[in-house]
Amino acid sequence: MRRFLPLTLLITLLAAACKSQTSSSSRPPATASSCRYVLSGSVPDPGPHDFVYGDTVSSVVARNLPTPPGKPITIVLVRRAPEGTTRQLIQLDANGKLMDPKQDWALRDGDELVFPGGTGSASSNPTGTPRHGPGE
Repeated sequence: MRRFLPLTLLITLLAAACKSQTSSSSRPPATASSCRYVLSGSVPDPGPHDFVYGDTVSSVVARNLPTPPGKPITIVLVRRAPEGTTRQLIQLDANGKLMDPKQDWALRDGDELVFPGGTGSASSNPTGTPRHGPGE
């Protein structure tokens, strides 16, 4: 019986250590690395991008807007969900900072940020309003 006590203690300690490592709430979910968002419009690297844990609208803008726009601009957050697609206009000041800090939303898998200019999936009509050209 004495011989098995250290072994039992060792197994208990290992199990407790494993449990504390896997239940840490400060770690990002395992699926965070597989999540992606899309940038379109006039940005240096348009297309899909992998999430960095904790990405928000302002952190993505700071990483992907290499120089301040020099004038206020509007970007569009396109969010697709089972209920449908929503579009949120987000105003940036001349320095590329959010004018309304309440719009610093956390990004979700499949979100798209549309910057003015360029071509992209939603940049042709980011607000969703019908466009009428000559003769239409």
